[in-house]
Amino acid sequence: MKDGTVYKGKIQVDNGKAILIGNPPFDPTAYLLENKDIDKVIYEEYRQPPPAERKRGLQLETRVNGDVLSSSQLPLRAAPSLYVGAGFRVHPLIELDGGLDWAPDLYSSRGLLIATSGASAQSRGYQDFHMLRGVFAGRIYPFYQKSWKAEPYLTAGYSLGRLTPSGSGDTLKGAGWLIGFGALYPLTTHVFLEGRFAYEALSFDTINFLGQDGTLNPSIDEKNYTFSLGISWRL
Repeated sequence: MKDGTVYKGKIQVDNGKAILIGNPPFDPTAYLLENKDIDKVIYEEYRQPPPAERKRGLQLETRVNGDVLSSSQLPLRAAPSLYVGAGFRVHPLIELDGGLDWAPDLYSSRGLLIATSGASAQSRGYQDFHMLRGVFAGRIYPFYQKSWKAEPYLTAGYSLGRLTPSGSGDTLKGAGWLIGFGALYPLTTHVFLEGRFAYEALSFDTINFLGQDGTLNPSIDEKNYTFSLGISWRL
């Protein structure tokens, strides 16, 4: 101002005769300044919030999943699962991940019957299961050079699975592959919100049945469509 007073705030109204400035909601006071009393208006450049940092480093994450499973041999109803894992971004373009995915409550209305052959043939039927998967995957961030706040990625990997009929002591074992896509959104400098979708194909071909290891013939194939939402901490 011409009298030496300095006012700082956001210009809310400028009609050519006066300027109304304030800083809501942090300061409820607004100032109406007439142009004849103003000596100089200094405009500060507006800077957008910085995008997520694309840098190398360790990450820890957990995700809550909704799994939709499909199989002609063992149809299982949709169920939740929990993923906990870690990874390392070796380059802004590439990340390597690994973790465990736990589905504690899987149910099949059709059930599964396992039987052995020979003189001492035995059989068991199952309907309730839980599944543990070890997942090893890589990510590619194709737009890491873009200044977007949300950062999309593609993922692909390999998984080892154990499908256990509840209360039986028996275990079906198998492996498979997965592909998917997702995106990260920064909540703070180190905490990120993550959403993703993945398709996984698992084939269970061995079994521990009544304390004996054997081969499943035919194998049990499961297709898993996973929708995930989670939080990751990135160094």
